Amino acid sequence: MTITDMSSAGGGVRQPAEGSDALVRTARTIAAAAVAVMVLLLDLISFSQLIFSGPLAESRVAGISAMLAAYVLGSLVFVALRRTVLVSLSFIGAAAIVQAAIAAAVAERLRMAGVTDPDAIGRIVLVACGVSTFVTGLVFVLLGTLRASLLAQLLPYPVLTGFLGGVGLLFLRSGLQIGAHLDDPVARLLGAFEPAALAPGLIDPGTLGRIGLTLGIGLCAFYLPRRVRHWGTYPAVILASLVVVHLGLAWQGVGTEAAQAAGWLIDPLPAGSLLRAPAVAGLQAFDPALLLPILPKIATEVVVAIIIQILYVISVELEMRRELDIDRMFLASGSANLVGSLFGSPATGFGRTSTLLLHNIGGSHWLGWWLTLAIMAALLVFGASPLALLPRPLAGGALIAIGLGLLVNLAIVCRTFPGWEIGIALAVCGATAIFGATAGFLIGVVLAILIFAVQYAQIPAIRRALSGAERRSSVIRAPDTAELLREAGCRTRIYTLQGYLFFLNAQAIYRRAAAEAGALRVLILDFRDCVGLDSSALIAFRKIGQLAEQRGFDVLLVHLGPAALRQVDRGGLAGPRIRTLHTLDEALREAEAILLSQAGAAREGDAALFAQHMADRLGCALAPGDFAPYLSVRTLEVGEALLRQGEPAEALYFLEHGVISIEMEMPGRTNLRLRTTTAGTVIGEIGLAQGGQRTATAIAESLCRVVGVDRAALARMERERPDLALSLQRFLILELAGKVADTNRLLEAELA
Repeated sequence: MTITDMSSAGGGVRQPAEGSDALVRTARTIAAAAVAVMVLLLDLISFSQLIFSGPLAESRVAGISAMLAAYVLGSLVFVALRRTVLVSLSFIGAAAIVQAAIAAAVAERLRMAGVTDPDAIGRIVLVACGVSTFVTGLVFVLLGTLRASLLAQLLPYPVLTGFLGGVGLLFLRSGLQIGAHLDDPVARLLGAFEPAALAPGLIDPGTLGRIGLTLGIGLCAFYLPRRVRHWGTYPAVILASLVVVHLGLAWQGVGTEAAQAAGWLIDPLPAGSLLRAPAVAGLQAFDPALLLPILPKIATEVVVAIIIQILYVISVELEMRRELDIDRMFLASGSANLVGSLFGSPATGFGRTSTLLLHNIGGSHWLGWWLTLAIMAALLVFGASPLALLPRPLAGGALIAIGLGLLVNLAIVCRTFPGWEIGIALAVCGATAIFGATAGFLIGVVLAILIFAVQYAQIPAIRRALSGAERRSSVIRAPDTAELLREAGCRTRIYTLQGYLFFLNAQAIYRRAAAEAGALRVLILDFRDCVGLDSSALIAFRKIGQLAEQRGFDVLLVHLGPAALRQVDRGGLAGPRIRTLHTLDEALREAEAILLSQAGAAREGDAALFAQHMADRLGCALAPGDFAPYLSVRTLEVGEALLRQGEPAEALYFLEHGVISIEMEMPGRTNLRLRTTTAGTVIGEIGLAQGGQRTATAIAESLCRVVGVDRAALARMERERPDLALSLQRFLILELAGKVADTNRLLEAELA
């Protein structure tokens, strides 16, 4: 039900005096409290009739007492924790269906155990209801404290709406049962149209009248507030129902007691105070074994209560155009439920309708809230016997209105669902209606898991697949060696994995590896973008390991997090063909070393002469002696720096023998390794071309021989041997072009 604000005066209407305006505000506040109390009392009677029905009917007074006490004390706790905004407490309607199932299950267990005393059964049922409410409150408090209340939205929307639609069908059945005073309304309705039932005198006119009136009130309570958007519409339906029933009873000359006996009015309530000892006083006589069969139902009630609370808070935020702290709401509602559990009350929480009434009619004045609380407290302390005048069809119609609202919401959202989601929503709805809320919820959870598995499996586990020719390590090699790696690099494959890996998407990795196994020498699996993997995913990686042994390729696992690394170790994946490395660059270096070893290429550190290297690059003949007058020669020990970050950049160097690492110095941190250079590579050519300062430090990893050309030597070469200077400049252009091309390939691979 949507409740809109009253229209305000405007235009040329004369504004009332200040005293008159205060009187109007006070009147509206009192009206808001009266309407809110009317709605709350209807919920109180309807839900108490729902939960304490059949064999538990004699415990209904104790149930109403518990609900009133929980509302009064819970409201005080709620407002103490949520004083910044006027919020009314109410009973969580959809959870009452599950609470009714809990009460019925406990009563049946007691009956089977031979307990026949109604008072004893009622006390134990109240304790069981209190336990379920305590668990609900505890979960609410935890969610609010951890600021995790929105986790309930992880439940897929088709499952959620289907489950609530099934709860709506249960409300329809319960509403007919209460309103018509029937044990099984569906069976009675079906039986009424059987041939034997059509004989004169076999159809009870009173029963059919109550059924029709209950359905009529339910339809009006559902439809009219949506059609006539005014705060007084729903209260008008309640008052009109009261008048119609009592006028009809008076016209037929039926007194109050006779009407109660005939099922037109609810059962009488005792005169005097409804104060009772808290249900927790009977906890010592409660057998914990009674909890085992109802644990699934308690879990269902908790989830239903969480979902309804989230929907209520979001709905009120949209209606009031004000953001509410949903986690704070859960904390306050949970604390109120912990108090209510002491009395055996069903779950309470943030009240959507009563809160909007107090805001829209009463102008958010706290007087309306206190008046509402005072009236409810007065009923608890001084008695609520006038509530026995409430017609049963009205109590049942209120439940039918709730059920219709849930079903219509299901129908509306199904318009936006694809076909398979509609099927899931209807399946959960039907299962909930046929097998009960707990079974329906469990079926919904199973379907939710299947939905997650199927939909998540559509996300490729391999975000990107590259070859070793496309993605190279940070090792800078001689051109001939680099060309060899480009040709053989297709035998290295790098799979960048993503998301959470489980049995479905992990199998896709195995199938991809199996399809490419014939051309593989090294398979690198990069887990950098993976959030985790379960034990079923390890099966796929074991199969990849077996495939590697059969086809003769290596599998390198990189960027495994601590948890994944433990799983791999415990899963027995490590072996001669499967190894774990820290970084992708380490894996690429190892893959390149394997390919070079198979090709019989020069190893890292083998010698290369500068003149011969230039001649090979330029395709011409150059004698080593031609460059000798212009070159400086250095020998570096392990750990010695060839150049340092921040020094003037005035020369280039050619590494003839050894291995040098290029590192960036970072204050207060370990140096960041940028790349590694091997024999036959050039270092610092940009510095020779444009000057400036060195941007990194070059340190020898082994015994190195380096030849260098500085600016002065180059200037002398240009004067004395311009042909050599031109060759050197052409060589520098080729070196720079090659490095730019490598950088472009790397960027293309990263952005693919």
